[in-house]
Amino acid sequence: MAQDVEVEGIGYVLGDPEAPIEVVEFGDFACSACAEFWRDTWPRVKQELVETGRASWRHVPFLLGFDRGDDGANAAECAADQGEFWAMHDKLFEGQQEWTRKRRHEQILQRYAMEIGLEVEEFADCYDDERGEDRTRDATRAARRAGVRGTPTFFINGSPAFGALSYEMFMEVVVEAEHDAAGR
Repeated sequence: MAQDVEVEGIGYVLGDPEAPIEVVEFGDFACSACAEFWRDTWPRVKQELVETGRASWRHVPFLLGFDRGDDGANAAECAADQGEFWAMHDKLFEGQQEWTRKRRHEQILQRYAMEIGLEVEEFADCYDDERGEDRTRDATRAARRAGVRGTPTFFINGSPAFGALSYEMFMEVVVEAEHDAAGR
């Protein structure tokens, strides 16, 4: 069943905003299932849906309560301030086992900032000041209003899907959402 999900002003869009399919992903950077989806499914979905113009993808980083989730969201928001949300998105999921489990996670996140070409001092100031906190709070409220109870949660043209879905399972939901949209 499709539902309206209010995401105006939150999250980060990749792809053509006018694409016929709109995917909204609510994720927590410290969530292992989110990292699993990113590793196992996202590359093919990105290539076949987003890069072809078939879908726009909005990632909404919010907090579900995972240890260090706030650190990941903060790092992503600070990277977004320098126009590099998606590069940090990938780096956080790629290195999730490292930055979520080490004591000196701030230094690891600063290294990631350097590796993706951010102005590191500006990133560190943003991170220390938690400048993205309001955006993360707004995203967390939106997730609650949408009824998100686990991560990752997707809304594909408003149709919900949950968990680290395989490519095949994800595409089944996409096809169903396309059929629903065509039938309206």
